[in-house]
Amino acid sequence: MPQWLEDTKQNIQSLKKKGYFNSWNRYQTKAITFYLCPDLTLPNNWLEQRENIYLKNAEKLRVKAPHTNFYIYPSLEFGKSINIVPATSFVQAKEIHGYLNQSPGHELTHILLGEINSTENLPANGLWSEGVCVYLDGTKTDRHKHANSLNYSEEILKTPWQNWKNNLPSSLYPLSGSVIQYLNECFSWDLILEFLKRLKYNNDNELSIQLFKHSFTEIQQDWYLWLKKEGQPDISG
Repeated sequence: MPQWLEDTKQNIQSLKKKGYFNSWNRYQTKAITFYLCPDLTLPNNWLEQRENIYLKNAEKLRVKAPHTNFYIYPSLEFGKSINIVPATSFVQAKEIHGYLNQSPGHELTHILLGEINSTENLPANGLWSEGVCVYLDGTKTDRHKHANSLNYSEEILKTPWQNWKNNLPSSLYPLSGSVIQYLNECFSWDLILEFLKRLKYNNDNELSIQLFKHSFTEIQQDWYLWLKKEGQPDISG
């Protein structure tokens, strides 16, 4: 677990023991219990939007959505002022600490991925988990166009995917979403799901060859070409 995440976890536990969250307003939906920071006003349908995307993504990932506690902070800066990074999912505990302007589905999708594969097999900050969470974040963003708009360097685009498996910089999250969009367009969502279900800590390239019939190097080369041009992906062989 990264140090910032461990620190956030410990600080949350400390605040809970002190009763910090006892004054937070509580709202219950079918699958989520929301805890709202005092004096925070939510936009219309804010809660419903997250409930809906959570249940929709559960269907897409073909898992049962576990009940989740969702703590809502006014902003990222507010969280940091009390030594918490509120962009965090604790998958095993089924608990999210998020802030008002986050995308509706990203952190909730981490919880769902935990029902597919353990965090040991699918690292929380790895290319595959972050890519799926970006792709299913509920914003309906075209990840191909978004990734291109950020003007990543050739060095970044050609960094082997294996290097990002366990440690994906936050600045590359949009790029990871484009990887999932590419795989979906080129291979199918069913194969992506099978890949996620069977993914183990060290054999993802082997599994790629088995399921996609291509190595990561081959797929990355074609993803790079797809990213650079409009139109449908085309993988040879």
